[in-house]
Amino acid sequence: MKKNCFLIILLLSSFGWQLSAQSFSDHVWKEEMTTTPEIPGEYAAADAVIINSETYSRGTFSGTFPYIEQLATYRTQVHVKIQKEAALEDYEQIIIQRFKGRIADYVQYKTVDVRIRKADGTVKNYNVRDLPLAKLTESDDLFESKDDLYIYELTDLEVGDELETITVIESKFLDQGRTVNLYNAYPTLRASFGISVPLKVKIDGRIYNNMPKPATRTTSTNKIFSWEMKNLKGAPEANSSGTIYQNDLEYFIYELNFDAFRQDQLSFQVKNYADQILQYSEDFLKVRVRKKKKLEEFYTQLFADGAKAFGKKPEELQAIEKVYLLNEYVAKKMQLINEELEDFEKSEGIDYFVLNGRTDGRNLVRIYRDFFERFEIPYYVAIAKSRFDGPIDLGFVSNTQIGDYFFVFKNGDGFLSINGMGGLNELPWNFYNTKCYMRDITDRNATLQEINFGDAALIDAKNNKRFVRSQVQINLKKNSITQKTSNSYSGLYARGARGRIMNGHKADTLDKTLQRSFDYNFRVYEEIKAKVSNAKVDKMETSPLANFAFKYSYDVVIDNLLKEEKGSFTVNADEFLGHSIRNVVNAEKRTLDYHIPYLGTDKEEYYLVFDEEVELENMSALLKKVENEYASYEMKITQMKPNMIRIQSIYTVKKLFIAKDQVLKLDEVNQAYKDVRDAKFVFKTKRA
Repeated sequence: MKKNCFLIILLLSSFGWQLSAQSFSDHVWKEEMTTTPEIPGEYAAADAVIINSETYSRGTFSGTFPYIEQLATYRTQVHVKIQKEAALEDYEQIIIQRFKGRIADYVQYKTVDVRIRKADGTVKNYNVRDLPLAKLTESDDLFESKDDLYIYELTDLEVGDELETITVIESKFLDQGRTVNLYNAYPTLRASFGISVPLKVKIDGRIYNNMPKPATRTTSTNKIFSWEMKNLKGAPEANSSGTIYQNDLEYFIYELNFDAFRQDQLSFQVKNYADQILQYSEDFLKVRVRKKKKLEEFYTQLFADGAKAFGKKPEELQAIEKVYLLNEYVAKKMQLINEELEDFEKSEGIDYFVLNGRTDGRNLVRIYRDFFERFEIPYYVAIAKSRFDGPIDLGFVSNTQIGDYFFVFKNGDGFLSINGMGGLNELPWNFYNTKCYMRDITDRNATLQEINFGDAALIDAKNNKRFVRSQVQINLKKNSITQKTSNSYSGLYARGARGRIMNGHKADTLDKTLQRSFDYNFRVYEEIKAKVSNAKVDKMETSPLANFAFKYSYDVVIDNLLKEEKGSFTVNADEFLGHSIRNVVNAEKRTLDYHIPYLGTDKEEYYLVFDEEVELENMSALLKKVENEYASYEMKITQMKPNMIRIQSIYTVKKLFIAKDQVLKLDEVNQAYKDVRDAKFVFKTKRA
């Protein structure tokens, strides 16, 4: 089974997009392949060495702030030498995602090309579309994604060959800046990143950890920044989850500024993050109310109903209770609009969105601002940067460093947060245990204040839980499964699970939401059919006192999932199991420490009831129990009745930080789970 392939879409890992391809042309190589320099002795034992890796972007911009439009071209060129058999698997396939859906309106592949220099010095230039397409079987990792990908085979790639690829992508997604390092999976002799923007667009950048200074130049129309490094060690884990590479590696941040596109220039100059927060409020938090009386009547009714539930009179409600009631309405009733607003909606006031129970992100924050000021609740606008992206550099004022803006309000002597459609004082996990900053936007002279929400939510292993319980009726004669599933979450597990489910619930389309998931999972298996019914949200708590408990359930009938052979029935274990493990990249040669997002337990329990007597033929091979101080995994299987089997799978993480020389212990636990997930359940009947 192939675990790694060479993705021609190298740029995507840097930009975090899920792109697709529809059509592309060959590149016209204007120069010969670069002469390969002598490989340094320190890299002689590497499976591969990247001779050159470069990315260059150029953009044109139009529109009026904040509705800026961009047409950007991203060019990536990589030249690599294959030194050992182990590297072939990473480069022998060219994988390009197909254009599908709305993304096709925003991104196109313009060019994809590859050429190879053989050991005898001859250079072969390939037309990618003429290469043979991969013939995948169910044992291949990419089998279920085959309809979403073009997968081409480089059948004559050999050890000792040099491979050079080039891609050109055209994108309409706005680039406002980002944090970048130049490290790759294999040692790299030269790596570079360049960006060119029109003079109207201001560009600024910072370097960290002794990163070389960028080269800058200006043409008559554009300003160009270029970062370059040489002789870089291989660091496959540098851009993977669980890594804070800013602790160890050289990196840079660049920022694009579009103030010149404003119709009305700012009345002040942004000099620090207090100014930056104020600028954000000027740009995005201006409140418009068109039907004041109806909005007042809404809040009067909201408080009357809430006071009754609290056993109080409306005038006795405290500030925190009022915020809680609004948050309850937002989280449980208001539907989040992900697509662009209708033209008439863009000029509506917040009353329109509150009264209609639907809002986009921009109007949601305006609703909260108006609420705080309307009911005289002292509040702040705060900024945070993911703790996995390093701390905010206060000396470099940049939206690139801001992961999100959110509200903080006074509650007695303390502070509570409001963030999007989450619960009261519930932040995304990556904003805990890091320095956040806030300011009072109602006072033009207010200064920046530091606030840290601590690590209590991250280390709350008792309340960070996911529990899936499923009753599975299996009719072997009809090859049909009827499954009743209940999904329960609490703590930070709930934060990551609710969004899509709650939006489907609030739109009364939850059956369709889950149906799309099953259809996607089985998209390449024409014979497997699934039908979802009775989907509902059973519980949704917005209070930290209730640990943000969230529960939803559904029924699904799946036909033709099992495969029969002489009275034995098999099914892939991953059709049931779905833990989100803390995966470790490059565990055996890890050079960077590993950081866990948060602690907790993920448990799945399945009761399989068959229409005849069965036994799990390979039970002993599936039983697992691996535990150490960092994590644990256990697979328990019990034959409860002649026709009933219980399967319990439990994955637990115990520590937030794992030193690089200890990550093999976490990997050992992960591997135990992967071994089970890659296996099959083999059920043997008496007629076998």
